[in-house]
Amino acid sequence: MTNLIKSAPQAWWRRERLWFGLWLLITVAGIAWLWWDAHAWLSGEPSAVFRDTDLKRWPLEVLWWVFLPLILLLQRYLNRSGRHWAWAVALHGLTAFAITALFVVLQGARMVVVNHLPASFLPVVVNDLGLLRYWNYLPAHFYLALVLALYAMNFYREWRAGQQLTGELQVANAQLETRLVRASLDALKMQLHPHFLFNTLNSITSLIRNGRTREAEEIVAGLGELLRRALDHRQESREALEHELEFLRRYLEIESIRFQDRLKVEWAISPKCLRALVPSLILQPLVENAMKHGISKDASAQILRISAERDGTRLLLSVYNDGPALPSDEDLVHGIGTQNTIARLNMLYGDDARLRLRDQLPRGVRAEIIIPFQTNSP
Repeated sequence: MTNLIKSAPQAWWRRERLWFGLWLLITVAGIAWLWWDAHAWLSGEPSAVFRDTDLKRWPLEVLWWVFLPLILLLQRYLNRSGRHWAWAVALHGLTAFAITALFVVLQGARMVVVNHLPASFLPVVVNDLGLLRYWNYLPAHFYLALVLALYAMNFYREWRAGQQLTGELQVANAQLETRLVRASLDALKMQLHPHFLFNTLNSITSLIRNGRTREAEEIVAGLGELLRRALDHRQESREALEHELEFLRRYLEIESIRFQDRLKVEWAISPKCLRALVPSLILQPLVENAMKHGISKDASAQILRISAERDGTRLLLSVYNDGPALPSDEDLVHGIGTQNTIARLNMLYGDDARLRLRDQLPRGVRAEIIIPFQTNSP
């Protein structure tokens, strides 16, 4: 799973060291400017007054630039420590009070310096500001608004990360499911090869015992070509119907040798269906069942009809033989070929596909596959 989900490289605007370096550079430049601007006043020159310096002209709100990284560090600490919400509220409230008090004290200090009062007057000035209701509680409101914004951003970031992780997990899960289905389909498909091979070898053995060695040799040659085609397409879960029919024709050529002139194959294939995608080797087990349970068990049976037609968004495939009705012991229904076909249809199409076996009046059995009509074309 860890190999499937890879984190993307961090964008430059998300690099904290870059932003901290920029903040530090601006802060040092600002302090240097204030010191240079107030150097004459700090040196005690008679003509220099505090009112003319940027220390007086600049608003106190500039201090938020200094507080910002400290607030971010505090917020990160609370997020990582997992403290109880009551503890976090108390800490934020204390911080808001401390920042507000600092602004009030600095405002009082300005007034003391501007009016050339001794430093001992600072508590009196601060108290007078409170009595005159000049205390400004806006810093506390601004701090709390900033904290709420940071909580909202952190919640949104975690939500986005969760959504991204969920999407990546869904993709990885879909890939694993696809591989599992592919492996299951390959396993089911490989069951057909030995099953078909054993049946054909039994036919060859029967021909040799009956002295029909020439026909047996033809079947062996045809079997080699048939297996080569089957192995060439062993990695494909679906293929065009026309390719499936080519394989089926080769198989029926072998069966025609075994049944001689008794087998009559009829094709009812709509040209519109030739490019339709079907599960590979989907018709072969149905045809094999028709030969084994139908035509081979009734000397009068000889017709094998294979048809394909389109019905709106569905593709209808059918294999009909005019042999005896379905066996009552349900050997055909529970056979390897039938169960294999049902399992493959369920994996590829789910509830959109089905296989039906039914008696066809007045005589014969019809196997019908219904799947969605799909092609490789756009």
